[in-house]
Amino acid sequence: MPDKHPDSDEVRVVDRRRFTTEGERRAGVDVEPPAPPPPAPDTRPPATSVASSPVTAAEDPQSREARQAYDRQAGRRATLDFETLIRSFAGTAMLQLGLVEDPVHGRIPPDLEAARETIDMLGLLEEKTRGNLTPSEQRFLDEVLYQLRVSFVALTGGPRAGAPKPGK
Repeated sequence: MPDKHPDSDEVRVVDRRRFTTEGERRAGVDVEPPAPPPPAPDTRPPATSVASSPVTAAEDPQSREARQAYDRQAGRRATLDFETLIRSFAGTAMLQLGLVEDPVHGRIPPDLEAARETIDMLGLLEEKTRGNLTPSEQRFLDEVLYQLRVSFVALTGGPRAGAPKPGK
């Protein structure tokens, strides 16, 4: 990266690559970057989260530490489940469709593009979890998606579900 010399308008280029174009080590360049300092020890009391999830073999120690710190700080609740996730998306989509009022601001104008994205995210979730949900979770997701899609079509002036097609 070019650097300007402080006392002139001259630009100086410093090659910091470790190897030459022939693949040989360059003289005067560190082979390995210096190791970062070790993290400070955690002096907080151990987590007492009721809902701490089991650590999978694929979870690295940094991820586990971050999750545990979040659980301690956020006071993670044991009531989080798949239906809560779906309700969160559905509530957001209903707000974006203008179907519910904001308790503070009253009626909010619909944002159909945002609603479409939220409904599409739920559709993607349905696709990616296919075969992995309980029957009640699958029914709940199907019903929510059906209601949101019908509401979207009704708001955008499209054909109503079950209505005869024009010209027939």
